[in-house]
Amino acid sequence: MGKSMLRHRLSAARSVGPLLSSAIAIALISCLPALVSRAAAVKPDVVLDFTGYPGGSVEDWLRARRFTFEKGAKNRRLLQLSVADDTLTLETKGPLSGFILNEVDVEQAAKIRITWGITQYPADVSYHNMVNNEALMLYVFFGREKVSSGHMLIPNSPYFIGLFLCQDEQVDFPYKGRYFHAGGRFVCLGKPKPNETVVSEFGLDSAFRKYFGKDRTPAVSGIGFGIDTSKAGKGGVAGAFIKRIEFAE
Repeated sequence: MGKSMLRHRLSAARSVGPLLSSAIAIALISCLPALVSRAAAVKPDVVLDFTGYPGGSVEDWLRARRFTFEKGAKNRRLLQLSVADDTLTLETKGPLSGFILNEVDVEQAAKIRITWGITQYPADVSYHNMVNNEALMLYVFFGREKVSSGHMLIPNSPYFIGLFLCQDEQVDFPYKGRYFHAGGRFVCLGKPKPNETVVSEFGLDSAFRKYFGKDRTPAVSGIGFGIDTSKAGKGGVAGAFIKRIEFAE
């Protein structure tokens, strides 16, 4: 169980077909409680970065740092990984949907800062047209309470917010996917030019309470890197990089 749950909930939340969505959500639902129970609690400020890469296989190095690879993220032909200057770069070489996951348990994370950028945006994608693909989506999961998926065949899920960089979407707008309207949102944090490094800051606590109508925000219980060019044009080629993630009070 474990990580397979997380990867599947992500795809279901966004807009894949009903059968795939069901399988994805079932696997994801079983994972997140395990993430929370195994992760050691840490206090803000919590920093996740990519310093100390010694060379060799990037995948092996990330696995040693408690990352796991799911679905298309396991395919080194379609998803190429590199680390240089303390920065992880992810490049898709074809249509791909996959996830790279890590376990965290962060109490009182009021905001998140992400140092990242896009090397190549996926072509012909648009939330308005329900082509919800991104070179990189950072998913932040909250607590263990399960909320409605909105579909009888898709199990319920903990809350999540997906953060991404975009070309044509509305910035700071909480988009909904096909499912999980009660517990999932997708937010573009900016529109940087290709190869431009930006620092995005997002108020997790205030956004969670506003989006989901809650008085308090649960602990951050997991993160995921979503890479999805499965419906993008021009062969699904895209790329992104990420240098640092910081949770802060």
